[in-house]
Amino acid sequence: MSELRTLAIRVLPQPGESLDSWLEALARRSWTSLSALLDALGLPEVPARERTSRLITSLPEKALRRLEQQVTLPACRLDDAVMPSEIFGQRAPGWRFCPQCLHDDAGRWPTLWWLPWAFACTKHHALLHRVCPSCGREPRYFLPRAVHLHPPGHCMRRTGRRRVCGADLSSATQLSLGHSHPIVQTQTEINSIGLHPFTSADAVFAEADCLLAALAESLRPSDLQKMSNACRSAWEAAFTDATKSKSPLGSWRFHERRTRILTPEFLQREYTEGGKSLATLAREAGVPIAHVVRHAKNLGVAVHRGGVRPPAFNDDWLREQYLTHKRTGRDIAEEVGTHREAVRRRLEQLGVQRRPSGRSIPALMTKLDTSIPPDIRAVVEETLHGWRRLRRFQISIYFPTLASSANYLDLRPGTLTMQLDQLECAVGAELFRRSVRHAPQSPTRRGVRLLHDLDRDGVRKLMHDALGSRIEEIPDQDAISAAIGAADGERGALTNLHSRSQHGARPFIPLPMLPLLRHLLTHRDQESYAAQIHATTGIPMTTIFKQLKRLEEAGWLVSRLETADERQGSRRRRTYYALTPSARQAVGQHIRTRYRSSHLGQ
Repeated sequence: MSELRTLAIRVLPQPGESLDSWLEALARRSWTSLSALLDALGLPEVPARERTSRLITSLPEKALRRLEQQVTLPACRLDDAVMPSEIFGQRAPGWRFCPQCLHDDAGRWPTLWWLPWAFACTKHHALLHRVCPSCGREPRYFLPRAVHLHPPGHCMRRTGRRRVCGADLSSATQLSLGHSHPIVQTQTEINSIGLHPFTSADAVFAEADCLLAALAESLRPSDLQKMSNACRSAWEAAFTDATKSKSPLGSWRFHERRTRILTPEFLQREYTEGGKSLATLAREAGVPIAHVVRHAKNLGVAVHRGGVRPPAFNDDWLREQYLTHKRTGRDIAEEVGTHREAVRRRLEQLGVQRRPSGRSIPALMTKLDTSIPPDIRAVVEETLHGWRRLRRFQISIYFPTLASSANYLDLRPGTLTMQLDQLECAVGAELFRRSVRHAPQSPTRRGVRLLHDLDRDGVRKLMHDALGSRIEEIPDQDAISAAIGAADGERGALTNLHSRSQHGARPFIPLPMLPLLRHLLTHRDQESYAAQIHATTGIPMTTIFKQLKRLEEAGWLVSRLETADERQGSRRRRTYYALTPSARQAVGQHIRTRYRSSHLGQ
């Protein structure tokens, strides 16, 4: 039988230090990764993406005793470095840190920082941080690996396959509170609760809940007002994490509270006889409604569906409201003071046939005046979101493509296409022609008429009343110009500069062609050839030849082949290019305009 292997290099754990922190210091002292150290110590293999909390909550007692023998520590020396897993339940424990403590203790992490009710540092009278200020995530959520390659007290959260954040956690802003602050005093009392691997979770919860409840009652508004915004936010997040219903402590607190308050006599008096809903009782007791319903059923209390006693309906009134006045079940339930489901069940008992889904919505029952154009009435009447489709059609026509329209409306192109297809289906005609290369989308004759109808004063008022604050704004000229430029892009139609061509004062130049044109304008007093342009600008040769060909076809360049006298020998003759006079003027004006725009924007 082989003897137990021991380590030649040893590091003693500090008082109150967590097991993961001590093993990290031991790995750094041995100049090896933490995973390699765990393998050498014979601990259960921890996968690469395993949570760090496993080291302090899931190791069996035999593993701790064997680890103490391997590093020649006294028996039970590591009991203070681990905690019972029942304190955390199914959720991985959250970890907080004090920047000043990390600086003073050379990056060693106390066990107390893992506790769900750890929110303040009693040594420096400051609140603890939850996340790394650089990457914004918990720095020790996953097991750190190559700790020997990074200084202690730095964030080891992975940001890539072979990279970690590496931020210095000790340089984070100190969330100071003051020595006499109630939060610091309560944290001092909570830290005195004894913890070891075999501590009863119920006993710990009882002490922690007593102290947290006393703190919540004693904390005055003036105490919170003295705190900075960062401190107040950190405190609210820490208190919520410790006491919310899904945490083990919060679940235990709610269980104790409902057992103490929601007795059978109380439920009989307030719910069965008093007519209060279970939701109201849950809100008054500060217990989630699901806990109250489950507790009432366990006590044998008859719980009505929806947690509300069925009201005594006036059947004739109910029929009149639903059938004659076309009111919804929600409206009737709110007036009676019950749940919508109770109204639905009573209507079924009376044999009243329910309207088809959605037919109670006011928008589906809207009838417009005959003075409104028929296309608009066909889109809006007895449909949902008709006005929204009309507004989006009105906006889309300003843009060259549906993709640019969807980008302005913050929609997926497929969503906008579907809505416009529904609009054309309701009208029964094609409203616009889709965009093709170098040809923007444009309205048809029917679409032009619909756009003209949408500009009427009465129609505009109806649209604003229907959409309210959710109405999208008509784009301004800057948004339209930017969309046109983005739609043209690299394959945009270069303006022809032939003498027979008609063009405006500002011809369009695709942005990718500017470096080549800028070079030709700079060397306008001499001819240029492709190799020279490549050596000066760095543009790939293939791109240069394509752009030169496009410019020459559009009338921006003149070219000539090098003569035999100029190019003696058997070498291939060059082709020289130069800008035409009109191209020089257009490029110079375009560059000056871009220069002024960039400086005015600064």
